[in-house]
Amino acid sequence: MIARPIQFFRAAWEPYSRRPFPTLLRVFIGRVFYGGGDSRDSEMDVALGVILILLAMPGALVSLLLFEKYMVLSFGGFDPFIVTIPDEYFFIALSMVVTGAAVVWRWDALFLDRRDYTNIVPLPISLRRIFLGNFAAILLLAIALTVDVNAASFVLFPVAVVGSQVSLKVLFLQFAAGHAVTVVLASLFSFFAVFAIIGLLMAILPYALFRRISLYVRFLIALFYLALLGTSFAVTSFLGQLARTSKLAVNLLPPVWFLGIGQTLWGNGHNPFFAAMARTALLALGISLAVTILSYTLSFRRYFIRIPETAEVGPIPRSQFHFLPVKLFDRVFLRDPQQHACFHFITRTLVRGETHLQIVSAFAAMALVASAQSLASVFPIHAAVHVRTPSEDLLTIPFVISFCIIVGIRLAFEVPSDLRANWVFALWIDPDTLQTRPIARKVLLAFSLLPLIPICFASTWILWGFRVALLHTAVFAACTVALVELLLLRFRKIPFTCSYPPFQSHSALIFVAYLFGFVLFTSYLPELELWSMANPWRAIVFIPLVAVILLSSYFYRKQMLDMDKHLIFEEIPASHF
Repeated sequence: MIARPIQFFRAAWEPYSRRPFPTLLRVFIGRVFYGGGDSRDSEMDVALGVILILLAMPGALVSLLLFEKYMVLSFGGFDPFIVTIPDEYFFIALSMVVTGAAVVWRWDALFLDRRDYTNIVPLPISLRRIFLGNFAAILLLAIALTVDVNAASFVLFPVAVVGSQVSLKVLFLQFAAGHAVTVVLASLFSFFAVFAIIGLLMAILPYALFRRISLYVRFLIALFYLALLGTSFAVTSFLGQLARTSKLAVNLLPPVWFLGIGQTLWGNGHNPFFAAMARTALLALGISLAVTILSYTLSFRRYFIRIPETAEVGPIPRSQFHFLPVKLFDRVFLRDPQQHACFHFITRTLVRGETHLQIVSAFAAMALVASAQSLASVFPIHAAVHVRTPSEDLLTIPFVISFCIIVGIRLAFEVPSDLRANWVFALWIDPDTLQTRPIARKVLLAFSLLPLIPICFASTWILWGFRVALLHTAVFAACTVALVELLLLRFRKIPFTCSYPPFQSHSALIFVAYLFGFVLFTSYLPELELWSMANPWRAIVFIPLVAVILLSSYFYRKQMLDMDKHLIFEEIPASHF
């Protein structure tokens, strides 16, 4: 019975999909996920899957972190519509930040470029139809991003809050519907607000000036979103005091506006503050949509006509500023010439390649999201009371940041930079002598432990003293080294010089494994560490734990066949039977 409607829909859609407008729409949506260059279809699938997973992960991770909190509160009973105000504000800010960051991330891909101009202009298609096709693709992209960013929290957050109260189905549906509508509208506002800024700049400024300041505007917008995310643990303490809230400047923050919509849908619309904020949110959403349509309509023709005169965008310029004493680091850790060359090739590609920098930045943003959530639970109102003794939420922060940075860089290793140039390494390096795991290990530890260890030690020393700082830093460093060894267990390539691995065949399994690893590394290890701080001798339990991981990795590598350790420059898909 299901097959017949599907066949009928396909039969009706097939002739229409070949018309100019649906074809343009499909092309404009697809180009957003190509990222430029000569991408094959498989690479597009990888990019699409990676982007969608990265955008959905922050909401999923934060929702999982809240299960324990509301499980404890459920034993005493609570009003979910009032108690969840700080967390609802955080989810609103999170949805706005992730959606806005995605628009900033794919800023250039939203607009037509030289390749589109060359392919489309010779065709018998009017400029009006090209404009409508691109604008329709942008609207569909806004809807897709909104759903993807908030899909996990649609289900997991209501389940975490009222899932234990199975008998109150009406309460669950009311809470879930109010939360879903709130974060969806907040995401749409964030998308159209960024796009309105782009359209205004395109309509007002000369094209050459717009191209010149585009990168700086994106940077300022990113800073604004980071600051907006930071308000999640500075503003939530005021939101619980409704009598004072209307007198403060927090009503100027966009997440507070949309919090008013959520509270109105939850039955608190009689509160004057929330009612005023709901009206402000709807007005802001309407203005951003109107400005987007108007500015893009006015600037599209001028922008499209000037495309042949523009130059291609090159890589990010090389910075002369270094975070580390490079010469000293090379002399101590990179004595081998081959390792020295490969290490600096990897680090410069990471910080200069736009795609790789975007992947690492996305995981770094996820680390900031989870860290902000931990800080929000520690500093609700009276911060001094919560930091006199070690707290699991504070101990978790370096583990979260380290995990996200390491996994982000490890994922970026799999994205090739320019496969046509990997012949340089294939010609210069003997695959039987170069060990790529030590190089990759040094890169991962340099970007994670080197900056985090001094920060972790100094902050812990200030809060809880030297003994706790020494113990916490040692445990954190040992667990990070063990994590790096696990992630490099079967690594045998120079990063960025090998073709894409077959993500599609086991992408779901990889996602589940990394999600399980995140929970284990950022929840259970800090909890075990907090238990050991009551008696320093308990920390001995980490010695066999880390030793088992390191020895298992060593013996696993030792029993591997030589052909499985051989340096490769092309991934070979697994055979299918």
